Amino acid sequence: MRVSIQENLLPGRDLAEKAQRAREYGYEGIELWGSATFGDRMGDIRSALANAGISAACICAGYRGSPLARERRERDEAMGDIEALLAYAGELDATGVIVVPVFGGPQVPDLHPWKDAQAMERELLAAELPRLNEAAAKAGSLVLIEPLNRYETHFVRTVADAAGFCGAHGHVAVMADFFHMSIEESDIAAAIAANSGHIRHVHLADSNRQLPGHGHTDFLPGLRALAVAGYRGWMSLECGVPGRAEELLPRCAAHLRGLVEQART
Repeated sequence: MRVSIQENLLPGRDLAEKAQRAREYGYEGIELWGSATFGDRMGDIRSALANAGISAACICAGYRGSPLARERRERDEAMGDIEALLAYAGELDATGVIVVPVFGGPQVPDLHPWKDAQAMERELLAAELPRLNEAAAKAGSLVLIEPLNRYETHFVRTVADAAGFCGAHGHVAVMADFFHMSIEESDIAAAIAANSGHIRHVHLADSNRQLPGHGHTDFLPGLRALAVAGYRGWMSLECGVPGRAEELLPRCAAHLRGLVEQART
């Protein structure tokens, strides 16, 4: 298990400085923010990572529209952006691109009594995934479906929900987030163990969405479940920093390394 950090959490004037700080603080990688203009950053990203001696862990969303938007134009926009980001992830040897199928409530119509909105969404996402799987396979990266919690989405809220879309697609996997799991899963470790074959990226945040150790989530059982499953992927901080980053981020990296060592014993 390798520990990384989202670029926005790091102090620094630019990515080059942030990458140096990440390495100094004890992180092995950076999770990058996606955008429709991500390609314009590729030169700077490569240079920053190489100079700091760290890796690109993943690309976090950043696509326009939504794969489950009501309007076809917005769906096409999202699909095209995700395909482009998958290619960039492959070039950077990052795990893949985090994809949230939809935020908030349903955008597609409820066509009861034929099909309700969620049935429409399930079938629409299932129809879109072969195209994204093909793009990810070509790029050598992964589509990482992220379950959110009930306050952020109505659709795909558990690790099992996300894993249900992975079966037939070798380049579609699950991004498991400890904060969302603390709300939606009755047993985080059990959810991880039951779906470990599909989990290829992890987000770390405590119960209050702050740095691990600043809330009441017990990370050790979940990390043990990952260790037992032989998980060797990235775990990225996606959370608030309740104080001076220069002090708290190195402390958090050390704390996480200690938890990983405990989880392996």
